[in-house]
This record gives sequence, structure tokens and C-alpha cells, in this order.
Amino acid sequence: MRALNGLLLLAIALSVLPSSAGSLELGPCEPTEAVKIIDTSLGQGKTLQQAMQMMIKAKVFEGSKACITFIRETSMSMRDSYPRAFQSLWLN
Repeated sequence: MRALNGLLLLAIALSVLPSSAGSLELGPCEPTEAVKIIDTSLGQGKTLQQAMQMMIKAKVFEGSKACITFIRETSMSMRDSYPRAFQSLWLN
């Protein structure tokens, strides 16, 4: 199940990436900031895909599968402070 969640997140990020990457320069991998952006976006009623777009626009995701793994792992350690991100990345 965990691997399925990781693949789903990767698919979402990569589906968003081509449409956004053409007009935006990708930034470094900043998992802590990414978790905060995802949680805030979900709290505003946005979908996970929209939250991922916000994360890309904020330049905290550099496009790699490793960065997605770091974001998921960081959401695990930050689950008490940012429960929507944790739930969306791990439990759905």
C-alpha cells in the first residue's frame, strides 16, 4: 500500500510537472516547505494535484523521485503539525 501511495504521488507530480516546468524554473528540493505548502493548500480546499502545483510554483520541488520520497518522509515526521499533508500523502 505504501508503494502504491508513492507511485500515485509520483504520477501526480509528474503529470503536473510538464505543464508547469515549461514556464517555471524548478527549485531545489525543500521537503519541509513542500509539506507546509501542501497542508496549507489542502486546508484551503484545493485538491492534492492543485497543492502539488502550488509546491512547484513555490520552487521547493526539483522534479526527482527522490524529492517526492523526502517530502513523504518529512510529512511523516511533521504529521502532528501538518495533518492534512500527512493524511493525503500516506493515508489516502
